[in-house]
Amino acid sequence: MRVLMISLDKTLLGQDYSGDAIERHKEYARRIGWLDVIIFSKKGTEKRSTPVLMEAAPLIIHPTNSKSKLFYIIDAYRIGSNLNTNNSTRQKQHQKLSPNLIVTQDPFLTGLTGWLLKRKFKIPLLVHFHGDFWENKYWIKEKWYNFILLLLSKFIVKRADGIRVVSSGIKRKLIKAGISKNKIRVIPTPVDLQKFEKCNPKKVNQIREKYGNKKIVLFVGRLSKEKNLPMLLKAAFDVIRKDRDVIFLIIGKGKEKEKLLHLTSNLKLQTYVKFLGCVKHEELVNYYHACEFIVLPSFSESFGKVLLEAGASGKPAVATSTTGAKEIIIDRQTGFLVPINDEKSLAKCIVKLLQEENLVHQMGQAAKEHILSKFNPEKTIQKMTRFWKGISH
Repeated sequence: MRVLMISLDKTLLGQDYSGDAIERHKEYARRIGWLDVIIFSKKGTEKRSTPVLMEAAPLIIHPTNSKSKLFYIIDAYRIGSNLNTNNSTRQKQHQKLSPNLIVTQDPFLTGLTGWLLKRKFKIPLLVHFHGDFWENKYWIKEKWYNFILLLLSKFIVKRADGIRVVSSGIKRKLIKAGISKNKIRVIPTPVDLQKFEKCNPKKVNQIREKYGNKKIVLFVGRLSKEKNLPMLLKAAFDVIRKDRDVIFLIIGKGKEKEKLLHLTSNLKLQTYVKFLGCVKHEELVNYYHACEFIVLPSFSESFGKVLLEAGASGKPAVATSTTGAKEIIIDRQTGFLVPINDEKSLAKCIVKLLQEENLVHQMGQAAKEHILSKFNPEKTIQKMTRFWKGISH
């Protein structure tokens, strides 16, 4: 079986790589037989500008190498249309094999590209929903063109042969909008949870000592509007009025960093809030083990990979009641769910966990058991590839 995937994930090109995206796609390729991934990318921005056959796996990464974003669809369509013209020796056995299935990362521009290629190859199209887009007022308000993308997604989804969503909440929204439940599957992104079960005790102690052995509250994610970090900073202001033996560590980068630093200064939180930037994936596990628990104050969250990583590390979470968080957290058992954009409720739950060490341990153990049981990566990959094969036949 040969699958053609259209993606936005530039980490597959070696950009800012941290995580397991390459390893995960290699595993997909091994299980299905052959995987081509076309990546929307601008000329000169990626480390790889030509197709690359991943070592020891039937996986080829194709950057579009476009002059600008305006050419993404055109270039991706051209590459997809000419997949069988490659001359690589290791690809000879696949030169006459056309794709059996097209998979797109989203129902927007990659989805549109996939639909155009579906018409060319006369093969099924599977659209992935990695985000919570439909009936989401927060997402609509994020960017002026999101309403146009929403309309495009409804056009593409109706013409897709299969839809993969990362949470049951997203599936319910699609069904409510009239999409047949028979072509929707709930399959979360596979996460190698074993990486987060074990840590380096020496490095964990070094992290704690670096911050004066204060209780660490951790955020991991993009510094973007949808993560609603101003709410976390305002909650932190309330928290330190009741417990000063705490420090908030914020891991990640993004366009909102300067605004967040300014707000941190205005609230006089510089002593209690530290922005660490990006942390290597292999080091991230030590931060999870060093913290008391994590927080995720998002306006919108389709899934919440960090909740899985923290849970596998034996840590509970305090998160807003987004579609994704509700899929992962069992409220008051493996963590707390609070109303979206309610800083007082967030602060209250943070203080409760800071003051009740036994509760933190109890919830952390429950989170680990729940995560390892429900989100087993091997089972998830099996579901994914089985879905692909089922649609292509």
